[in-house]
Amino acid sequence: MKDREKYLNLGECFKIIPNSYGKPGNRTFIIEIFCNNHYIKLWLEKQQLALMFQDVKKFEEFNKNKFIENINLSKSKTQLEYKLIDFAIEYQSDEDYIDFYFVAVDNDDKTLAATFMYKNIQAQKTSQEALSIVSKGRPTCGLCFNPINLEGHFCIKLNGHIENVKIV
Repeated sequence: MKDREKYLNLGECFKIIPNSYGKPGNRTFIIEIFCNNHYIKLWLEKQQLALMFQDVKKFEEFNKNKFIENINLSKSKTQLEYKLIDFAIEYQSDEDYIDFYFVAVDNDDKTLAATFMYKNIQAQKTSQEALSIVSKGRPTCGLCFNPINLEGHFCIKLNGHIENVKIV
């Protein structure tokens, strides 16, 4: 990848599709990002997906637009696939957009830093979809907050081993 391609401003994106593959406890997560000239598959962890769209949800009350237009999702010219390392989002109140910034790596461990903007109304709809996907996983133990597996759960708090765990 050329140096100038390591830093991308994707401009306005028209659709983000969150998805997961696999069974609970063994799922992988992805968001597909459709922009003017780019189509990006961004693989991420469950916690990253949840955090990203919980942050988006904070801007729901600022939503000025109540109408979502239909968009043609033909595959864009450039198709890229990355694994998310870190992200940040920022709300642009004057235009009612959310700016997404992310750092990711490809299969060859080459780093990409990119940014794009997404309409707040669309981001709120996407956040509902993403948080719904996250919630369909394994239930969480109310005592130790670890996921409960299908074959059972060993809770350190229930089994009396709490003295051996250092809680910071």
